[in-house]
Amino acid sequence: MLGTGGVSRKFVLGLRAVPGHSAVAAASRSPESAARFARDFGLEATDYASAAAWADADAVYVATRPSEHEAHALAAIAVGKPVLVEKPFALDVAAAARIADAAQSAGVFAMEAMWTRFLPLLGEIRRRIAAGELGALRAFEANFFGNDLPDPAASLFDPARGGGALMHRGIYGLSLARHLLGPVAELQAMGRTGATGEDEDCALTLRHEGGAISTIRAGLRAPGINAMRIYGEAAALLVEPPIYRPSAARLISMAPRKGGTSGAGARRFESLKEGGLAQGLNQRLARLKAFAKPPGQGIPAPFAGNGYGHEAEAVAQAVRAGQGERALMPLSERVEIMELADRALQLMRDGEAAR
Repeated sequence: MLGTGGVSRKFVLGLRAVPGHSAVAAASRSPESAARFARDFGLEATDYASAAAWADADAVYVATRPSEHEAHALAAIAVGKPVLVEKPFALDVAAAARIADAAQSAGVFAMEAMWTRFLPLLGEIRRRIAAGELGALRAFEANFFGNDLPDPAASLFDPARGGGALMHRGIYGLSLARHLLGPVAELQAMGRTGATGEDEDCALTLRHEGGAISTIRAGLRAPGINAMRIYGEAAALLVEPPIYRPSAARLISMAPRKGGTSGAGARRFESLKEGGLAQGLNQRLARLKAFAKPPGQGIPAPFAGNGYGHEAEAVAQAVRAGQGERALMPLSERVEIMELADRALQLMRDGEAAR
């Protein structure tokens, strides 16, 4: 375990839900933090220089500051240790490419810890899309917000450590959009910069090569409903929040509607439909629907433990099979997503400068 922050604690606890998995050692830039973490979880405490080559470890988990991900991932790869790198994979596309190239050249497994992709619900979503239950995909939307107090000392708001709304929160939606709807042909982005110089709000629009359009929003300073939606020509899939750890969705099917008609009968129906009596009834029904069963087919897909163990098992399966990467999270796609993030950040900076 490289890094002893909150996500590392969740990861160690998540391993307990996966038989045969456990953490053995932890390292931090602070010896005191490493010792405290090791004491809390019954591990050995070590330092960064020694951790990558830890004799009893089968893999290295990098959960340090994003600005340190490249150095720590390369250190693990250099001694032949499979490495799982927390998101964001690196500070920029150049660093991501260097990690990928090093891993591929050395024949060592490497993957980003975008753990959502390995949860049971995402497997069910992929299955239903492949089976055609949604029809041709038309759109995707994802939101991830949080109302954090701006603190220059916090990594969320520190440019030097890879902070910002896009890299810490929007990256979930960006990764899932690319994963589920395919390569991106066009990207537009807009952001709002805070006092520390980091993007505190961002909005991205993607046009995928297949024609579908994705919209992704993220923020550091406002609460929101952190869910995602997938829209096809035959059905919509509404994924329950939170976007980063979903366990349920609803599939709402609807037959395509015929275009509007004209004529005296249609005009009379229009008058009734848009009249005060009909609209008043609609409003009362809307209030009743709040207490009714949600529409569509419920899709429960619970995860084991706190959910983190699923990605650990994915790493173990790949390493046992002698694979350098997982098909669900290939390194080439990771570099592609990082390149999209870089472009989005540049578009946001350009937009702010123009104002």
